[in-house]
Amino acid sequence: MSSPFQPKRMILAVNCGSSSIKFKLCSITNLQVLISGQAENVVTKDTKPTISYVIHEDDHEEKESEEEQEDMQYDAVFERIIQILEESWSKHFPNGAAARDLIAAVAHRVVHGGTETEPMEIYPGHEEGLTKLEQLSDFAPLHVCHASIPSSGTNRVTVNISNLIQNHRAIQVVKSCLHHLPESHQVLCFDTLFHSTLPEHVYTYPISEPPQPSPIPLRKYGAHGLSYSSILRSVAEYLDKPQDQCNLIIAHLGSGASVCQIRDGKSVDTSMGLTPLDGLPGGTRTGSVDPVLIFHHTPSCSDSVEWNDTKVTKAEMVMNKEGGMQAICGTSKFGIITSKLDDTNPGEANKYQLAYNVFLDRLLNYVGAYLLKSRGQVDGIVFSGGIGEKSSRLRSDVARYFDWMGCIIDQKVNDNVGKEKVVTEITAGDSKIRMFVCMTDEENECARMTLDVMKKQGAVDGRWQ
Repeated sequence: MSSPFQPKRMILAVNCGSSSIKFKLCSITNLQVLISGQAENVVTKDTKPTISYVIHEDDHEEKESEEEQEDMQYDAVFERIIQILEESWSKHFPNGAAARDLIAAVAHRVVHGGTETEPMEIYPGHEEGLTKLEQLSDFAPLHVCHASIPSSGTNRVTVNISNLIQNHRAIQVVKSCLHHLPESHQVLCFDTLFHSTLPEHVYTYPISEPPQPSPIPLRKYGAHGLSYSSILRSVAEYLDKPQDQCNLIIAHLGSGASVCQIRDGKSVDTSMGLTPLDGLPGGTRTGSVDPVLIFHHTPSCSDSVEWNDTKVTKAEMVMNKEGGMQAICGTSKFGIITSKLDDTNPGEANKYQLAYNVFLDRLLNYVGAYLLKSRGQVDGIVFSGGIGEKSSRLRSDVARYFDWMGCIIDQKVNDNVGKEKVVTEITAGDSKIRMFVCMTDEENECARMTLDVMKKQGAVDGRWQ
């Protein structure tokens, strides 16, 4: 059955992880999602990539999934996604045109944008942004991966970063789009954009200027900005308040976790810093630790090692991939950790309890500090991300620490949060501090940001000037 809805032009939103690719094909007119999906286990050793997708047609959804060849490379998987979009488009939304010819823009989520305050455009003949993107790769090397370092023995710490050839996942997909979708513009939506409002005293590090120039100032930039923007939009709508009047503390909690303080709709503090390593511990990230720790833990920490066809320092490897919850209890999965807290085997339960307690403690450090800096004038504390959305126990424990301030959790609602609602309030009606769970949508936020770029350029009909 074909849909009567026939958009003339579309936006493709792409969210590239180190081993995954999320995507959404949306109409320009109202950002209605037509096809969405995710490729998983991409370039993962001894595992075949899978692409699962949903066709959103009329009032129903059709789910599909396929398994790819084990040795399929990252850009090849993305090319297969383009083929799937074309095949699904011609079958379910036929209008005589190929899907790739109707994609006006591709919105890319990119982790680090440095000092950029606007999304970046790249299109054939105007590809200067790729150089800047390659330089910025170094500030999230194990998040976006694929860096090469000169073999002269010069270590990563002392080499001029701007001379390194960085090639991470987002760059791969941008280049693929330039080749396969030459009529579309590539719009880079940086996670750091949301935090461009950080006050100077918040983003400044008390350290002297580096002896060698860096491609960007060495300061706090934050991360998860697209998620925070999406959450702010949803919670503001729930509260029926303009975004610029909202004061929130948002905890984006997943395998990578951070917290953000929002005042009058703007980010005024956040837990991640120059890179996503700073702040809360993650599934495999240490989070904030004494900087000297790594020299005692790994004396050869400045040496280079291989990781997933990438050369990084041992320090980066240990702190990004061998730390966090996994280092404490042997798993990075928070769901497994919470399920083991009541284990009858005391020895087993203790290590999971320790991991849980460490995460809760560090989370409270930031939420408590931001609540203090807000002088208690907040519209609510918001939980999001995989852990924030699923762990009723964690949410309940956080609320318990604020019961002296009149925070009252509605345990029944908290225990039954689902995906039916975008925003769920989990505190009682008479609670002095309100708490919410919010489903985030980074791909949709990328599409919105890209649509704004198109409107500014008068390209709402999909035809760039």
